[in-house]
Amino acid sequence: MKKYIVLVLAFALVFSFAGCGSSESTSEAKVDQVQQDLIKYVETDLPAIKANESAAVERYNEVSAGITDMKRKEISSAFKDEIIPTYTNFVKDLEALSPATSEVQALKATYLEGAKAQLEGMTALNDAISANDSDAAKAANEKIVEGKTKIEQHRSDIVTLASEHNINVTTGETTTVADATAEESTTEK
Repeated sequence: MKKYIVLVLAFALVFSFAGCGSSESTSEAKVDQVQQDLIKYVETDLPAIKANESAAVERYNEVSAGITDMKRKEISSAFKDEIIPTYTNFVKDLEALSPATSEVQALKATYLEGAKAQLEGMTALNDAISANDSDAAKAANEKIVEGKTKIEQHRSDIVTLASEHNINVTTGETTTVADATAEESTTEK
């Protein structure tokens, strides 16, 4: 009988240790999953959709830099025909990304929030320029800055999450729109 009790206790200890080992392995697998998902997000997913964002932002910055030398109709045409459609395609591509882990999904949500705010700001700025409304242009610029702030937060959050999961990551240059002033944006030409 004593051997039976010892054997039962031995099995109980083995199963209790196996249970601990299993939960630790599950935790390690979760970490590995976040690592893999973050690496895929930063090295594959984002670069695949970057072209539209870069093109739209580059054109926006060109128009903003030359805004005092351009006619309002030219500015509006650049927004309507180039900047807004290209940035809209970027936002759609960003929406289509499907990270596997909740941690990387949260990163994407922050980026998407910033991109949508910038798109809203760009659209409102085009409307303000067309209407020659400096107050509306100021509000549009504030929306663009709000988006820029979220996008910068996204980049910071990537670095933080990477550090938590022992990943070295560089986020490169920030692709955000420059701040145009409302006075420049609505100058009559």
